[in-house]
Amino acid sequence: MTPGSNLPLNAVRVTVDVAAPVRLDVSALLLTADGKVRSDADFIFFNQPTGPGVGYRSGGGASPDSITVDTGALPPGIERIVVTASPDAAGQTFQGIEPTATVRNADGGAVIAAFTPPQLGTETALVVVEIYLRGGVWKVRAVGQGYANGLAGIATDFGVSVEEEPAPPQAVAPPAAPVAPAPPAPPAPPAAPASYPASPWLGGPVIDAGL
Repeated sequence: MTPGSNLPLNAVRVTVDVAAPVRLDVSALLLTADGKVRSDADFIFFNQPTGPGVGYRSGGGASPDSITVDTGALPPGIERIVVTASPDAAGQTFQGIEPTATVRNADGGAVIAAFTPPQLGTETALVVVEIYLRGGVWKVRAVGQGYANGLAGIATDFGVSVEEEPAPPQAVAPPAAPVAPAPPAPPAPPAAPASYPASPWLGGPVIDAGL
């Protein structure tokens, strides 16, 4: 398949696996006609592996993750299932990686279609293919739309509430040591008594005490 091309599905149950030289996380979103999920329960991935008509299977080892879609079991109102992939290693891009999505009959394993998105670079997540309802017929379309903001960017675009990790708490400066109050100033010494003026000499006779 080439980007934008589509094929009718010849099976009610199909499996989509996405293989690459590195480990990929694969997920799916169930969308209504307006291109949004009904709730976060419509986001199917390793932490929420089952939904109505859609299931996730971890490949493990060298086997790729896969999404199985049972078009006969999808709830009313669901018209698209997008299949996404992102490198398992944090911060890794698709630079130099060529993921290939293979759509198979889930009951017999026969290959229905395969698609390798071209010219990937700084993308950290990818809508690989979508299974959609058109004129009463379920089809598969090759998409290959990349996102630079990871799986969270895809999920947000389709209406999933993504909780951001809280920022680490800022270091709090220790309280300043209490400052001891200054000791009270000593009381001022009493004022010196005023000097009395010497008594004036009246010029009288001097009495000799020895007499």
